[in-house]
Amino acid sequence: MTNQPPLEIDASPRPYQVSVLIRQVLPPLVAFAVGRGWLANDSATLVAALAAIAVPILDGQRISLRRSRALIRLGAIVPDDVAVVR
Repeated sequence: MTNQPPLEIDASPRPYQVSVLIRQVLPPLVAFAVGRGWLANDSATLVAALAAIAVPILDGQRISLRRSRALIRLGAIVPDDVAVVR
């Protein structure tokens, strides 16, 4: 067995804070671009709809990958009669 912890927890909330910041800043920026005429209203609607679809899917895939990696690390630490990493 090794002394490395099986699961790593981020000590810093910065990644979460950055994603929240982007999520909160993006709508006013899009509204500003539409108001200035840089972006058509239909284009803004399309971009918002695509983001609303893609962001949860990508975030789910990222979380799933992180959990899989944590399980692989855990499986490497426990005895083979408990878990085997293939």
